[in-house]
Amino acid sequence: MNANIEKVTVVNPLEIPDWNNVLLECGQGTIFHSANWARLLSDSYGYQPEYLTVSENGILKGCLPVMEVNSFLTGRRGVSLSFSDYCGSIVTGTGEFQPLFERTLELGRKNGWRYVEFRGEKFLNNELPAKVYAHHLLELSREERVMHSRLRESTARNIRKAVKEGVTVGTCGTLQGVRDFYNLHCLTRKRQGVPPQSNRFFEKLHEHVISQGFGFTALARQGQDIVAGLICLHFGNNAIYKYGASNVEFQHLRANNLLLWETIKRCAQEGFCCLSLGRTDLDNEGLLAFKNGWGGSRTDLSYYRYDFTTDSFVCDREQDMEVYRIILKKLPVNILRMLGKLVYRHMG
Repeated sequence: MNANIEKVTVVNPLEIPDWNNVLLECGQGTIFHSANWARLLSDSYGYQPEYLTVSENGILKGCLPVMEVNSFLTGRRGVSLSFSDYCGSIVTGTGEFQPLFERTLELGRKNGWRYVEFRGEKFLNNELPAKVYAHHLLELSREERVMHSRLRESTARNIRKAVKEGVTVGTCGTLQGVRDFYNLHCLTRKRQGVPPQSNRFFEKLHEHVISQGFGFTALARQGQDIVAGLICLHFGNNAIYKYGASNVEFQHLRANNLLLWETIKRCAQEGFCCLSLGRTDLDNEGLLAFKNGWGGSRTDLSYYRYDFTTDSFVCDREQDMEVYRIILKKLPVNILRMLGKLVYRHMG
């Protein structure tokens, strides 16, 4: 390591007033690296930020953000980074990543973590992944025709159908917009057999992220009915389609296609260079087909889990959740919301 580079230190970005500016000066980072996301996780679930950093002459040269999750149900562990789709280290090469990684392991052993999870860490691509997802990334252009030319014909046709059916899309940064989205979110999670995140989490998402200028809600309507919605977050040059939901009764309108298209156009006009469509389970053929239709690149998104019991990277021992999903699909939305309020704190 260069003699001018300081040793790896553990910092809390919430105690560094200009953390976001430091990230922007690095020319890297996503909303998940930001102090806003750290505040959301800390305020919503009480997670402790343990961000590993290294500097040169007082200038940040590397960062590996980690949250400590301490749960009486699921144990104590580190996650880089909780409820993010991906949150790799901010470094220029393996030489800068390695000391951050080694210091993370030291921290984990000291704090008694069961494991530490790395989401989308490119400098671990030679290790055994715990789980692999698909990731779609769209390159944006201020020229709408360029982006439209990349669309699959069926995607373009569905956009036209939504317009013909009278679907309109509006975007906003208001709390009411998030609340309207949350109603759809609960319906969608019930359909998937998964509890929704708590209403408190989404209100904190608005307070700490969206209201601070780092995202917006997009809602599709037909007449007075809200038929689909999404939440887009952004930081620096990068935007991500973080949450999506819809009312299945209006699926025939193809509102999701128009909704995403209008979001793509807004992100392009606001100067973002790319839009991530987030992670997708490899067995979710319907969602993969939808995301494949936008002309972006598709790559593997690997999660890595370092187990402190074996001192090695391990596969995720997946449980068959289908039985639970069948049961959850039958429960009323208010019961699912109560479950979500109870369990997400332990899932980060």
